[in-house]
Amino acid sequence: MYLGARKFTIINTILNLITYIGFIWLLKIEINIYTSIFLFLTTIIYYVFNIYNLERGKVEFDDFFNGFIVNTILLITSYKIIPLRHSTIFFSLNFLFQNLYRILIYYFFVKNRNIMILGKNKKTDELKKLLFEKQIYNVAAEISSDELQNLDELIKNMNITKLIITENIKERSHIEYVLDLKLKGIQVFDYLSFIEKLEEKVPVDSISEEWILYGSGFTILYDGIQGRIKRIFDITCAIIIAIITSPIMLISILIIKLESKGNTLYIQKRVGLGNKEFNIYKFRSMGQDAEINGAQWAEKNDPRVTKFGNIMRKTRIDELPQLWNVIKGDMTFVGPRPERMIFIKELEKGIPFYNIRHCVKPGLTGWAQVKYPYGASVEDAFQKLQYDLYYIKHQTVVFDIMVLFKTLKIVIFGRGR
Repeated sequence: MYLGARKFTIINTILNLITYIGFIWLLKIEINIYTSIFLFLTTIIYYVFNIYNLERGKVEFDDFFNGFIVNTILLITSYKIIPLRHSTIFFSLNFLFQNLYRILIYYFFVKNRNIMILGKNKKTDELKKLLFEKQIYNVAAEISSDELQNLDELIKNMNITKLIITENIKERSHIEYVLDLKLKGIQVFDYLSFIEKLEEKVPVDSISEEWILYGSGFTILYDGIQGRIKRIFDITCAIIIAIITSPIMLISILIIKLESKGNTLYIQKRVGLGNKEFNIYKFRSMGQDAEINGAQWAEKNDPRVTKFGNIMRKTRIDELPQLWNVIKGDMTFVGPRPERMIFIKELEKGIPFYNIRHCVKPGLTGWAQVKYPYGASVEDAFQKLQYDLYYIKHQTVVFDIMVLFKTLKIVIFGRGR
């Protein structure tokens, strides 16, 4: 039997509450107004950070790490509400249950979901390859428009839950048949929307001006309230982080001065909102004459980077001065990373819709930075644009918090760029 995402959300919530009640009963934790509110907020936090995300594919290390960090933070913040001994056991049990639950759901449900693809073309081949790599759906059937008839028995026998369309349907009878399938409970996706949902990026080479003009989302461009909330969030976080990291910044300044000649801060023109240039501030991580021969892409293991500069880049310490850019309003915490005008002119020639990145403020970190590995080429810029467009389309404060959380993980593990 197929259970949609909404039904599974309800099931997750019920299971979550049952486990809470069970663990509370076992540990004999006193229930009062404070513990009730805290447990309610804990449920919301688990939802925000996708602890019970059922649309994921293979269970990976990131899933375990996310659960560990979230439960550790909740454990630390609960010490005045729940006795430390009880809260330690409580969140340890939660962590174990969450991982066991995720693994069981994957092997008994996610891995066995069957879909049907309508279309036999290059997009179909790409989709099948992607699904095989992710191990998230089984392609139970692959048909063409001419075969769109009497599929009810096939759909029932194979327990097909989704129909992905990779070709243009022109025949009126074919359109009506697909509509009938949708009305019977089969989820119907076009290739673009399915890839967007699955990969959490926008396939730039498959979109058009009409898709942007009439598509849903993009509320960041016109929602004034959302914009003000984001601005308040930016200023608050920037001030708090600046105060907390001030000793790190002072030590960094001293080491930079001792390690190599030159200014401590590196000031460079970058392109921001509305294609307007602004001065971006960074701790200098390269030698003084790093660009004596002109602007060039940064490379992985770039020989121009100093020893301490390499450490700063991996831990993102070099970007701490950009907190001032956030406070000034040139940048936001989460958004597309700002690029230099000389590179933008080159990228706009070869990458469609690249200028859309400049309809929002650039970010200290971004969805592309946490989803795509290090890269410095036109192809890498193309890949990152797809994630930037997805962020611009789906931006919310909750999304921003999730990106910051993933950025923190990158900093902890020294996987910065």
